[in-house]
Amino acid sequence: MRDTSYLAEYSAVLYILGSPSVWERTSAYVRSDDFDWEGLLAEAETMSGGEALLVRIAYELWNAEKTVGLWEIVRRLDPRAFARVVEALAMSRGQVARTAIAA
Repeated sequence: MRDTSYLAEYSAVLYILGSPSVWERTSAYVRSDDFDWEGLLAEAETMSGGEALLVRIAYELWNAEKTVGLWEIVRRLDPRAFARVVEALAMSRGQVARTAIAA
């Protein structure tokens, strides 16, 4: 059985990849306990800048490889995607999201 921090991080990454703007293209790469990052990153190459950024943020949250700058999150995401990322960050800490974002 996975520990609580793993489950929180998995849920947070899934929440980002489940964004309505990318879910149709990311869902095939979601596994029950992991993600097909090779496939996701290849898929992201043909996405819009904001959509690809969501995938890269999810990757960064999962792998901690420092590939996304804070400036990108603030400057490149639309308000809904930005709010979703902030909620995912809270989720990854085991906190319940404070606001609900309509799908």
